[in-house]
Amino acid sequence: MANIPNILTISRLSLVFPLIIFLELNKSTFVFFLIILGGITDYFDGFFAKKLNLKTKFGAILDPLTDKIFLLIPLLWLCKMDVIPFWSLAIILFRELIISALRTTIKDGLPASQLGKYKTFFFFIALIIFFQPFSNELLSNLGIIFYWLGFILTFITFIDYLIVKKNTI
Repeated sequence: MANIPNILTISRLSLVFPLIIFLELNKSTFVFFLIILGGITDYFDGFFAKKLNLKTKFGAILDPLTDKIFLLIPLLWLCKMDVIPFWSLAIILFRELIISALRTTIKDGLPASQLGKYKTFFFFIALIIFFQPFSNELLSNLGIIFYWLGFILTFITFIDYLIVKKNTI
């Protein structure tokens, strides 16, 4: 039987290339729909992994890595466009690279914590708001709020993961 969650994760990863192209072409409506599609595949790969008991080490490593790639590319573009500050993105990148490295050293791949899932959710919501086709100041401010909520959880989950890693040595 094919591993549906891993197929969904790989399909989300394949959306990165059109995402880059549409960001470069400044086609925010297409970016918006790709982010929505990425969020849907992220939700369902986790749902099916739990529901059908199809959790794998491959999925435990690839799924969060795909989330990082899928979120960081639009965040990089938002930084380039001066929507979010560079220093905040640099801190996010630092955390994501360290956690990814830690995941490869743990037997089960260090699955995402509930707070880590909230962090990803807040960043996804921020990106959906930033790239939605109906631009207005209220929505832009809401996108900024969700971005900063994700940023705060970036710190909290970083400390949590370091504690988990320390306890697994």
